[in-house]
Order: sequence, then C-alpha cells, then structure tokens
Amino acid sequence: MALLSARSLNSFLQVFGILVFVTTIVCIYFVYISDITIPKHFIVRDTSTSIHENGQRRKILLAFYYWEQFTMATNNFLQLTALAAYGGRQVVVPFVKNSHFSGVNIMNGYEPLDRYYNVTELSNLLRLHGYATLIDWEQFKNVCKGKLDILVHFDYEGNKKHWNTSFAAPYSPCKHRNHRNGSLKKRNYGFDIVHQICVDASFLTSVEKFEEEVLDGLPCVGIWEWRGASTRSPYRTKFDLSSMVRSELSYRNVSLFLSSKLLRIAAHFIKNAIGAEFIALHIRSEHMLKAGKDIATVKKCLLNLTSRVKAICKQKNVLHFRVFLATDFNKFGSSSKMVQQARKHAQSLMETMVFLGPVTFKPEHYRLTDNGEVAITEMTILTSGKYLIVMGGGSFQNWVVAQFHSKKNGNYVERLAC
Repeated sequence: MALLSARSLNSFLQVFGILVFVTTIVCIYFVYISDITIPKHFIVRDTSTSIHENGQRRKILLAFYYWEQFTMATNNFLQLTALAAYGGRQVVVPFVKNSHFSGVNIMNGYEPLDRYYNVTELSNLLRLHGYATLIDWEQFKNVCKGKLDILVHFDYEGNKKHWNTSFAAPYSPCKHRNHRNGSLKKRNYGFDIVHQICVDASFLTSVEKFEEEVLDGLPCVGIWEWRGASTRSPYRTKFDLSSMVRSELSYRNVSLFLSSKLLRIAAHFIKNAIGAEFIALHIRSEHMLKAGKDIATVKKCLLNLTSRVKAICKQKNVLHFRVFLATDFNKFGSSSKMVQQARKHAQSLMETMVFLGPVTFKPEHYRLTDNGEVAITEMTILTSGKYLIVMGGGSFQNWVVAQFHSKKNGNYVERLAC
C-alpha cells in the first residue's frame, strides 16, 4: 500500500512537472507572438513618454522666438502649428512676457502661455481645425533627451552671410553664428544642438520639401526665429499653409480663449470706473510716426479726435459720454522703438484731449505688470463700449475692431484718418 502511494505520488509529480513546462512554453510563445501581431495603436502607453499611442516616436517643433508682439506673435504661433501638422509634429507651448513669445524656458520673467490664453481650449480649437497638437516644456525635454537634431535659421533677407556655401540651393549648413543673445553654443538652453541649417525663406516654398529634405523626418527640431508665413510680406516664409489644415485660423479666431482672469478684471473696471455707456478710443501713434508725421502733427490729429467725439455727443443729443482711452504711448504700451518719441511727449499728448476727461486703465490697481496682460484687458474694455473710434491702424487695432463688430453686430465704429 505504501509502495503504491509512493508510485502514485511520483507519477503525479512527473505529470505536474510536464504540465508546468508546457504551460510556460505556451505562455512565452503567445507573449512573443502577441508582441509582434497586436497593432501598436492598441497598446496603452503613458502619454508623458516619448512614444505616441500609435507606437511612433513623437516629433517636435520648437520656435525659440516668435519675432513680433502680442497680436502677430499669436498669428505666428498659430501658423507654426499649421506648419507642424504636415510632419505629424507637436509644437512646444511658448512662454510669454510683455507681449513677446519664446519657446524656451530660460528667459527671465517669462511665464506659460496661460498668462494670456486658456491653453486647454486653444488646444481643442487647433485639433478641431486640423492643426498640430501642443506639448509642454517638460514633455519636450523628456522626448528629446537633451538634444535638438536640427536648428533651422531662416534667412529672411536673402543675404546668405551665415551660409557655409555660396551655392544657389535654398538651404545649406550654417557657419558658426553669433546671435543677439550671444553665442548660441555658449548659451545654456538645457540641450545640445547637433546640426544648424540655414534656409532661404524666399526660395524654399514647399512645406513637403522642408519637412522631408531639410528636417529629414528627424524627431527634435527647432527654429531660431519664426516670423510666420505670407506671400505678401518680404520678411516671412513663403509656405502655403492653407492646405496643411482643414480651415485657417488667425488671431481673430482665438478671442474666446483669452485669459478668464483678465476678462474678469476688464468687467470689474467697466462696472466700477466707467459704466456701460461709454465711447471707446484707441490711438496707435506708432503708425502715425511711421507715416512721417511728427509730434506736432500727431497733436493736431488728437485735437481732431476730440472734435469728433464732441460731434457724436451732439448728434446723439447726449450732454456728455464717458470716454475710455487706450494708447500705445503709455507705460504699458508698445515696445516698438518708434513709439518712444510719442512716449516722451505723453503728457502733452494727453493734454490735447483733456476736455474729453478720458478714463484710462490703471494696471497697478489690479497688480498687473505685464504689457500683454494689459493689452488683453484694454482690448476687452474697448470692445465693450457703445461706440468705438480708432486712429493709427495696426494689427492690434484691427483685432479690436473685429471683436467690436462681433459683439455689437455692426454698431458704430469709426476709423479716423490722420
């Protein structure tokens, strides 16, 4: 009996061992086969890694500088996401300060884009229109592992002084370059740059050629200074971005996504400082001065503006409208060198409009210190007036007028010539 039990136990152990061995082999086989045959887009991955959910490595496009101020910098940012869409790239969310945009997080005082915009809603808008998606700074660093494969320098003037060759090709390796912020190699951006390519902005017009020949499909790519795309401007790239997206966006399309904090500040100011019924005035002295006018002529223009406001009051049989005034020559106005002349004469310029008793926005009352935040707040106030009168022109002013029309269904707007 004991012998039978021992034999039975021994047989059981042998069968059990065989089953364990076979089961192990089968499991290893299916794991191996499944790794080969399961489509990559079914694999769940951490989106903070360098791999997309479809199994492909993320490709990134980073712009160091966006060249212009708030309105056109926004346009340039939107156009960069259109450019990136062709190559399936993501764009690094820029940082902002005083109406300027920068893609690198080493600039003193620069803060994330949500200082100006609701980035989540803006991202949804981009996705809806077929633009590239966004990636934040930390994710970019995780994907690119401390290096940029290529840094592109667009030659907007066509002088080719930094090119390694004198050939007529639209792109070439760059010579060692010094920039406005010092030597690129000496500046600590937190990553290495493997190659630098100089591109003739006027003659490389194909997005496909740019992605496939210049960038060569490499994952981590930067652009030193991005000025957007336009066939009309000599100082921008000539890419046709309309075919890259389902429908084109501009700064006018992102008005709904301005910072809710700044919109609340504007509403508080209107309620407590001027009330609902007011005439809104915007003066862009920079463009008057660019047109060759001197300060004396600008003063005459402002006197004409004063007369026009009085005429409106008389026409509407209103003794006196409250007037809100925003200008580019105040402390928080444009950073353009051209406006400095008007800023030096700011007091005398304001005196020409003293009879209007204009109310101006005081950023310090709301602890705002950034030019871009002030611009958004003033734009929101301007577009809330009963009447809007503008003088001087420019993209910011065009944005104000477009928003006023959308809010007021075409109510009174007047552009005064100077």
